[in-house]
Amino acid sequence: MKQSFWLNIALLLAVAAAGAFVYLRPPAEKPVEHALSQLAPVSATSVRIERPGTEAIVLEKKDGTWFLVAPFAARADEFMVQRLLAILQARTAYRFAATDLARFDLEKPRARLVIDGQRFVFGLVNEISREQYVRAGDWVYGLSARYGLALPVRPDALASRRLLAPGETPVRISPPGFSVARSAERWVLEPGPNDRSQEDMNRWVEEWQAASALRIEPHRQGEAGESVRIELANGDTLAIGILGRKPEVVLLRPDQRLQYHFVAEVGMRLLSPPGTTRQRPADKN
Repeated sequence: MKQSFWLNIALLLAVAAAGAFVYLRPPAEKPVEHALSQLAPVSATSVRIERPGTEAIVLEKKDGTWFLVAPFAARADEFMVQRLLAILQARTAYRFAATDLARFDLEKPRARLVIDGQRFVFGLVNEISREQYVRAGDWVYGLSARYGLALPVRPDALASRRLLAPGETPVRISPPGFSVARSAERWVLEPGPNDRSQEDMNRWVEEWQAASALRIEPHRQGEAGESVRIELANGDTLAIGILGRKPEVVLLRPDQRLQYHFVAEVGMRLLSPPGTTRQRPADKN
């Protein structure tokens, strides 16, 4: 009886001692994380992407908005720009002195990213860790490969595919043969009879406002035989050229010298009176 009593006491003391050790021991040091940059994404104003054998891609921020300025001019896709700027906040536990560059495949780098003058040079992807070696200043860092994957090969991947800019609000849209105009709190189809529901009208106008092309490219040749006239709330007017209807609908913004390629179904909804294309499948039954 006494033996078991003292055994229990010993066990309790051992547990108490272990608990005190865990509680009182100094906290483990956190692993050191190295930052590649002291720049903040929100303060960046210029981005340049360089690849061997190709023309540089250049972006600039003007009045809080990013624009592609080379090799052609266009509004930039904000999401894609933020993917590029994410490297400014990258942290890693691994870095090496930038001495033996051939070891990291950085003598002839695959790509360079320059943000406000700071250069990030991309080299080898480690097949085991799947990290990519990136040189910044006097150091080579091991980073997630996602930073390198954010660098597009084609400049149009960084251009916004939205036909209308956020501040371009239509009050009248006039494709060939008809117009939809804002009148008081309603949209009116001209010429009448105006038998379309306001739901159809609102949906059609919203589709124009949010129209996003499958792809865009600089306009180099060809003239638009028809056009869509868009009057904006700020008093400006856009003339959107129609370069083609099949197999894609191709719309031209002459002011930007860009052509927007839409899937035929989407493009035909934009060029047809509100509710028309939605009703056609039912009409066939």
